[in-house]
Amino acid sequence: MFRSDAYLHRITTFGVWALPILTFTIPSRLEPSTVASLDALAIVKLLILLVVFFGGSAALLARLGDAKTASVLRPLLPFYLYFAWAMLSVLWTPRPAVSIGQAGGLASLLVLASLIALVATRQDRTESLLRMLGQMLLAFSIFVIAVQLLVPDLSGLNRRMMMGGNSGIVHPTAAGANASIGLLICVLCLFVGKYRWALRAALVGGLVHGTVLFYASSRMALLMAAVTVGLVLFLYADNLVRAATISLFAVLLLVIVLVDPSFGSVLDSKSSTVQYITRGQSARQLTKVSGREEMWTKVWREYSKSKWIGHGYFITSEEGKLEVWSQKSNHTAHNIYLQILVSTGVIGLLLFLAAISNLVVKFSRLFRGDRSMQNLAVTLAVVAIWYLGWSLLCVSFMGPVRSESVVFFALIGIAMGRLPSLAGETRKTSRQARTPLLT
Repeated sequence: MFRSDAYLHRITTFGVWALPILTFTIPSRLEPSTVASLDALAIVKLLILLVVFFGGSAALLARLGDAKTASVLRPLLPFYLYFAWAMLSVLWTPRPAVSIGQAGGLASLLVLASLIALVATRQDRTESLLRMLGQMLLAFSIFVIAVQLLVPDLSGLNRRMMMGGNSGIVHPTAAGANASIGLLICVLCLFVGKYRWALRAALVGGLVHGTVLFYASSRMALLMAAVTVGLVLFLYADNLVRAATISLFAVLLLVIVLVDPSFGSVLDSKSSTVQYITRGQSARQLTKVSGREEMWTKVWREYSKSKWIGHGYFITSEEGKLEVWSQKSNHTAHNIYLQILVSTGVIGLLLFLAAISNLVVKFSRLFRGDRSMQNLAVTLAVVAIWYLGWSLLCVSFMGPVRSESVVFFALIGIAMGRLPSLAGETRKTSRQARTPLLT
C-alpha cells in the first residue's frame, strides 16, 4: 500500500492542506469553558504532525531502496543532519517539550519536501503542485478575511487588541506573510509559468490577499510583496501590463493630489494614513526597528552564554524564558540567523548554511534545463528574495510551522523532483553530440 502512487499523492496532498492549520490558535478572549471545549485544536495539530511524519515516512521507507528515490532525496540530506542536531539539543535544553515539539514540526516539513520530490517528477505534476499551493494560500486568506468580516474581534488582525494582551485565531504577521507569499505565487504562475489558470488565480488572489494585507497591517509583508511582485511585473510582464500598472499608480496619485493637495494626510502625524503606516509607533520606536533592537540585544547576550551548541532547538535563552517588551516568554529572535545561533549554536548555524548552500548550488543547475525548468529556477530565485527579506526581520520559516514554511519546503521538494529530469536531458544531449551525423 505504501509504495502505491495513489497513497503517495494522498499523503502529499494532506500535508500541503493540513500543515497550515498549525498556524491557527484559540482566541484568548473566549470564555474558559469554551476554550476547554476547543482545546481539541491542540490534539488536531498533534494528529496532523503525526500523520504527515509517520504516514509520509512509511511512503519514503517503502521506496528507499530505489536508486531513483535516493537520487531525488540526496540534496535534502544536509537538512536532515540539521534536524538530527536539533533533536540532539534536547539533551541540554531547559524546555525539552518545546524543543521536541518544534523539531517535530521541522521533521514533518522535511518529510513533506521529500514526498513532493517523489511526486514532482514531471512538468504537469509541478504545475499541479504550484496550483495546489496557490489554492491553499488563497483558502487560508479567505478564511481569515471571512472571520474578520463576521467576527472581527476574533480574527486576530486588530493589532491594538493584540497589544492589549488579546489574541485571535491567527497572528496578524502570520496572516500578512500568507497573503504576501500567496500574492507572489499567483503572479509568478501567471507571468513566469504562464499557466492558463493563473490569470483567474491572480485576479482573485489580488483581491483576497490584498484585503488581508490591508487588515493585517504587516509592514514587512507589504514591503516584500511590493518588491517581489514589482520585480516580476518589471521583468516578465508585457508592455501592456506595465503600462496599466504605471497608469494605475498615476491615477491613484492624481486622486490623492485632488483630494488632499497639501498632503496633510501624509505630513500630519495624527492622520489615519500615517497612523496606519507607523501603527502608532513613535519615530524613536521605528528607528529601533519596532522594538527588535531590544530583542536582538537580549538574545545576543543569551547566545554568548552557549556559543557552540546553543540552548536547545527553538529556545532563545538559558532559562527557557526571556523578558522582552515587558513580557517574559520564549520569544523568537525575529531573525533567522540569530534564532539558529541562540538555539543550536555555531554548529547548528554551520549545518543550516551548508544545507541551504547545497540546495542553492544544485538548484542553480535548473537554469541549464528546458524552458519549464528555467521558469522554475526563476520562480525559486524570486521566492528566495522574499524569504531572505522576510527572515531578517520576522518569524522565519525555521520557526513554528506556518503556511509560509509549508511553501518553503514544498518548493524545495518541487525543485528536487525536477533535478533528475535535468540530468537525463544532459545525458541525452551528450549522447547526441557524440553521435556522428550521417551524410
